Amino acid sequence: MDALILKGGEVYDPLTKERKKRDLGIRDGILVPPESIPHNQAYTVNGEGCLVVPGLIDYHVHLYTGCDGGVPADLLCPPSGVTTAVDGGTCGVSTFGTFKWKDADPSVTRVLGFLHVASSGLASAVMPENMNPDYFEKEKILELFRQYPGILKGLKFRISRNIVGPTGLTREPLIKALEIAQEAGCPLVVHVNDPVIPMEELAEMLRPGDVFCHMYQGHGDTILDTSGYIKPGILRARKRGVLFDASNGRGNFDFNVACPAMDQGFWPDIISSDISPISLFRQPAVSLPWLMAKYLAFGMDLWQVLDRVTLHPARQLGLEELGTLAEGTVADLTVLRIQEQKVRFYDWKGQSISGSQVIVPQMTVKGGRIVYCQAGIGGVLTIRETTL
Repeated sequence: MDALILKGGEVYDPLTKERKKRDLGIRDGILVPPESIPHNQAYTVNGEGCLVVPGLIDYHVHLYTGCDGGVPADLLCPPSGVTTAVDGGTCGVSTFGTFKWKDADPSVTRVLGFLHVASSGLASAVMPENMNPDYFEKEKILELFRQYPGILKGLKFRISRNIVGPTGLTREPLIKALEIAQEAGCPLVVHVNDPVIPMEELAEMLRPGDVFCHMYQGHGDTILDTSGYIKPGILRARKRGVLFDASNGRGNFDFNVACPAMDQGFWPDIISSDISPISLFRQPAVSLPWLMAKYLAFGMDLWQVLDRVTLHPARQLGLEELGTLAEGTVADLTVLRIQEQKVRFYDWKGQSISGSQVIVPQMTVKGGRIVYCQAGIGGVLTIRETTL
C-alpha cells in the first residue's frame, strides 16, 4: 500500500470554494478519507501553517528541449508546485514526435502541449517560424490531434509583425489557423504581441474558448485605447467567451498596460508563466508562484489567484478533476506557504511594483508521490515516517 496522510493544513478546493483546516488522505495515488488509512500504514506530513491546494497548472510554458527554447519540465515544475504543464507551442508537426518521447512521456510532471501551426514550431530564436498559410500542413496537424488527444490541447499561432509581416500577409494566416483549429476541435492560442492587424479586429475573430495570449503585452497595438481604457472589442471578446491568459514570459508583460487594465477590473482568466531558458528562475518571470504573488501585489484576492492556476486552466484543458481536492480524484496537490516579505516585481522595461508577500511551495505531490519537498523549513512542515 502506498499511503500518505497530510495533517493540519488549510485546504482550499477551487471547485467547491470550500476553505477549512482538515486532513487529507492519499492511497494508491487517489484522494481518500484520511480515517480510512491506518496511521501505522501511512507516511504522515504535518501541514500546520500551510495552504493545501490542487497541483498548480502552468498553462503556457516552453518545455520542448529538442530546440533552444525549452526547459526540462522536471527541473522547473515540481519545485514550483506545478504538477501539470502545457508546452506553449514550441513544437510543430515536424518535431512533435521528439517532444513526445523526449519530454512528455518520461517526465514526472504531466506534460501536455499546444501544437504550433507552423511545421517547424519555434525551432530557433534567430529564425522565426514560417507563417505563410500555404505551408501549413493541415492534414498532418489533424492526424496528430486525432492520434494524441490526451497530449494535444490547442493549436498555437503567433500574429506578431516581425513574424507574419515578412510574408506580405496580414489576417490570412490567422483565418487559416482558425479553420484548422475548428476542424481539429481545439482552441486556437494566439500570441498577440505587436499584432500585424488591429488588436480589436484580432479579438473579434477569435471564437469562444480560444485563448488571447499575453494580454498585458506592450508592443505595438495593445488592449488599451489612447485614453487608457480597455477597448470595446476586447470586452466584447471576453463576453463571448474568449479566454485571456496573462502568460508573462520575459517580454510579454508591460506595467503600462497591466496597471490601467487591472484598475478597471480586467483580470486574467488564466495566469501562466511562459517561462523559457531565458527567463527560468530569473526576473521578470522567475516561476509560477512568483507570478502568483505579483497578482497579490496588484490587489487580486489570493483565492482568485489560486483559481487561475488550478480550476480555470483545468477546465480549459477538459480536465476539471485536476482543479479539485474531492475524494476519488487523482492526488495531485501542492502545499504552499504565504510568506510576508518585502519584494519587487519587474516588467521587461525594468519598471517595478512593490509587494509584501511571496508564495513558497513546500511540497508537491503528483499522483500520490512526493516529488518535491523543501529542505530546511523547520517547524513549518515536519515529516514523520511511521512503520510501513
